[in-house]
Amino acid sequence: MKKFIIILLGIIVYCSCQDDNNSNRVKPEVSFSDFQDSRDSKTYKCITIGGQTWMAENLKYRSPRGSMDGCYTYGEENMRAQDIVINQELWADSIRAGITRGEFEGTVGTMKLADILVLWLDYFKPDSYINQVENSYGATFPDAVISLRRIYNNLYPQALMEVSKQFFEKAESTNGHYSSKYGFLYTYEGALQAVPDGWRLPTDDDWKKLEETLGMSVSEINILDEWRGSYEGDLLKEGEQGIGFNAGYAGARVYGSHMDGGNFYNKDVNAYFWSATRKVESDTVDLGITRILFLKEDRIMRSSSKLSAAYSVRCIKE
Repeated sequence: MKKFIIILLGIIVYCSCQDDNNSNRVKPEVSFSDFQDSRDSKTYKCITIGGQTWMAENLKYRSPRGSMDGCYTYGEENMRAQDIVINQELWADSIRAGITRGEFEGTVGTMKLADILVLWLDYFKPDSYINQVENSYGATFPDAVISLRRIYNNLYPQALMEVSKQFFEKAESTNGHYSSKYGFLYTYEGALQAVPDGWRLPTDDDWKKLEETLGMSVSEINILDEWRGSYEGDLLKEGEQGIGFNAGYAGARVYGSHMDGGNFYNKDVNAYFWSATRKVESDTVDLGITRILFLKEDRIMRSSSKLSAAYSVRCIKE
């Protein structure tokens, strides 16, 4: 019985300490607004704190070329050049339209060049088709090769977009439609390109100002690659303890492959955010300065990362 009372008292003291810690947290004044991105009509909740206006949601803009623009949903594969294939039917229709326009005039022996081009549509795919025509008749009909390359280049962006869409939809079908909840993961360059007009990728100093507003001490604010502060990270999280910044645990696409061969990690455990600030590691290596939040940690990690990793983006208003 005595042992039980001691344990009970310990629990009460612990809970009281926790309540005291929570009660000592001074939440800064905030206000909220909305922003609609004209590119895709998505509307974001925004938070103004300490003179800064941040998006209170991760950026959800999908860059047109997906992974080739450094934009990923969770688990999305990288596109490769060999994955992008021109639609054979569109290719054939475009060549026939070129013939109608008179772009492939001339004869080869007793056959019209146009008839040869139509015949070869059944034997060669677009990539090898141009090479075949160039090797066989390029010296005699250089303008025909130029026309074929123009047709190919006109069709290529559509083919790229179609493959990008397929890769995105494949990943979304297995990741619980991640992007609708967590937004997209961007490489450093992808993040810079994805920010809407009137907003920007926050600098390291922007993050520091936010952290200082939340109560982080000046003595800790410049520490790199360590957890800093006391409860400031908790204020950025979702839930009653937060201020409405609502950082979710989106995980990341980390650089390189690991033991299981993948590179997407820590969904529902960690949140990773880019800053626009870079750190020169050597003559050939630049790193980006980041922020990391952890499910079981109240503090904030100020860290560095290779620019090829893909993290969440919180935009700050210009």
